[in-house]
Amino acid sequence: MKRLTTAVAALAAAAAFTTGFAGAAQAADLDAAAACSAVAVENRSVWAGPGASTGEVGSVTAGSTYDADCALVPGASYTACGGTTDQWARVNYSGDDWGYLPGTCVSWAS
Repeated sequence: MKRLTTAVAALAAAAAFTTGFAGAAQAADLDAAAACSAVAVENRSVWAGPGASTGEVGSVTAGSTYDADCALVPGASYTACGGTTDQWARVNYSGDDWGYLPGTCVSWAS
């Protein structure tokens, strides 16, 4: 019985360690995803999600550079900045605040 109790305790400790490690790895992946810079093509509203129906949460200024995820994400179709797209860029528009811009409204900084 003592061996069974010890084995269960060891498995529980291993599970807790693995779960903590996985959570840290996921947080690191999210930070790594924000390794690009996007330049706003024009003054534009930023939305809570990849579509204008998600509600405005802020704005960006034309010519300013913002931290951004390196990949566009699919969302609602939108016409702005000289084109129509259903691809959206997730950008850090203010401090810790992130939102979405239509892909046609950003260019990527080198």
